[in-house]
Amino acid sequence: MADKVEAKKTDKQAVKRKVEFSNPYVLKVVPLSTTPAQLVYETAFDECAVSMRNLSSVLPTLVKNPSEMMAVNGAVDHLINNALAELRKEAAQIQKIADDNGIEMGKLNYTNVVQASAKLTCHKAGQYLQIITELDELICLVHSAWFAGFIADDAKSSMERKWRRKAIGVAAEIKNITNRAFKAHNNKNIESEPDDAALLGESSAGGSDAAATTEKPKRVKKATEKSAEAVAA
Repeated sequence: MADKVEAKKTDKQAVKRKVEFSNPYVLKVVPLSTTPAQLVYETAFDECAVSMRNLSSVLPTLVKNPSEMMAVNGAVDHLINNALAELRKEAAQIQKIADDNGIEMGKLNYTNVVQASAKLTCHKAGQYLQIITELDELICLVHSAWFAGFIADDAKSSMERKWRRKAIGVAAEIKNITNRAFKAHNNKNIESEPDDAALLGESSAGGSDAAATTEKPKRVKKATEKSAEAVAA
């Protein structure tokens, strides 16, 4: 008896024990000079990195259809590639204007350069970090052009807002793609499971019918017995 009690205690302890996953990551430190890039990093990077890791490590273990995974990854790659292409195009245009006007784009100093320690939990997280660093470089060019006098004050502020919102928008859309992919997988699982409540309902209905059919003869039998007693009397 004592052995059985001890065995049960051991089983309970084994169930209660939690094993934390040990996930790999790369720590990359990048300097961010401009406020727009710093804001994007602070508000969007961590959540985007989590979404990227879920797409890279968790979703493939659930979704067994390769074409579905290709569609999800393709949508994310399209967002990242488009964002990088737009940033580079804008930077090239500003540089060309400066070159055409003989303006030297000097390296500026900034009052509050941040050394961002980014934890990269997958390859795609590094791609979003690249968007942030290239945004930082673009805004540095905008500031240089503004100092040189060929970008107006309102245009400078407008460009800062525009590109900050674009970078944050990419992270938000990646999060939406991730959520939709997991939701679609969960909905498929629900549809494939049998409707237990309906089956139970059918079973209960069948049971009541059976009970009704067995009870009716009993009532008939009692009536027959009473009439037989009346005839005997």
